[in-house]
Amino acid sequence: MVIGAGIAGMQAALDLADTNILVHVVEDQPGIGGWMSKLDKTFPTNDCAMCTLAPKLVEVGRHPNIVLHTNAKVTSLEGDEGDFTAKIVERPRFIDPDKCTGCGFCGQYCPVEAVSHYDEAVGDTTAVSVLFPQTVPLLYS
Repeated sequence: MVIGAGIAGMQAALDLADTNILVHVVEDQPGIGGWMSKLDKTFPTNDCAMCTLAPKLVEVGRHPNIVLHTNAKVTSLEGDEGDFTAKIVERPRFIDPDKCTGCGFCGQYCPVEAVSHYDEAVGDTTAVSVLFPQTVPLLYS
């Protein structure tokens, strides 16, 4: 299990999954990517942050040995290293993820405005939205 799906959590999950280990990734936000998804450039190379992050998002989202639990948190952890049981609680999305195609129509027609927490409350969004356009998984909530 990997808790947190920022760039470090995603790389840890990929490293484990590539050795044929089934990895459960638990992320508090509705999508993976962490703080790096909010950056324009990265230090010290001044590279485009999303140019580095986007391939990792896709790789993690499609890896057969990675199970994503987004909009979730670990509420209990019992046992020993390598032999433990975790209780994961996923918060409701209010839109059925099995029916969501990521088309965005629900967000376009939602009449309720909300503060965009992704944009650090600088901008507004609708009550139904995605974290950012390239978010993985692309599910509205």
